This record gives sequence, structure tokens and C-alpha cells, in this order.
Amino acid sequence: MSVQIEGFEELADQLDGLSDQDIPMEELFTDGFMATNTDFESISEFFEKSRWTVESEEDFQKIDENEFDRYVDKHTGFNSWEAMLSAAAREWLMREINL
Repeated sequence: MSVQIEGFEELADQLDGLSDQDIPMEELFTDGFMATNTDFESISEFFEKSRWTVESEEDFQKIDENEFDRYVDKHTGFNSWEAMLSAAAREWLMREINL
């Protein structure tokens, strides 16, 4: 017995097109995501209220990962930056493929 799934190839094509995109933080961490999952209304506020100045990718890369995870744990519903990033990426992907 087998089942034919209509539209699977179209979905695979959509996913292929999304795989190598650079996504702006404001698009990934929408205001809705931030308001629901953090103590902040936006990703900008999240960084502005932190002890780090993040104006570029280089600034972000300089942050100590353990210290940043503690900040994320204290001010969000996630225990690490990786967990927060994964959740935001899942939501972004669902929006992009209209699920």
C-alpha cells in the first residue's frame, strides 16, 4: 500500500531556495516572536538592553558564548542562544513556506 503526496516536489524546491539565505535578524526575530518569547519587544531592544554593543556581525562574534547564553536564559524562554535561534528559524521557515 502506498500514498501519493501532492505538492511534495514543490515544497522541496521551496526549501532548496531557502537553504543558503542570509536572513536579517529583524526578519528572523520578528517583534511578535520577541514579545512572545522574551522580556523585550524587538531584537533591537534585546541587544540595546544587553551589556554588549552589537552594531555588526564582528561585534556579535566577539561576545563570550557562555555569558550570552546566561543573558538569553535570564531574559527569554530559552536556555541558550542556540535554542532561541532554532525556534526563530523554525517560525521563519514556516512563514516562508506558508504552513
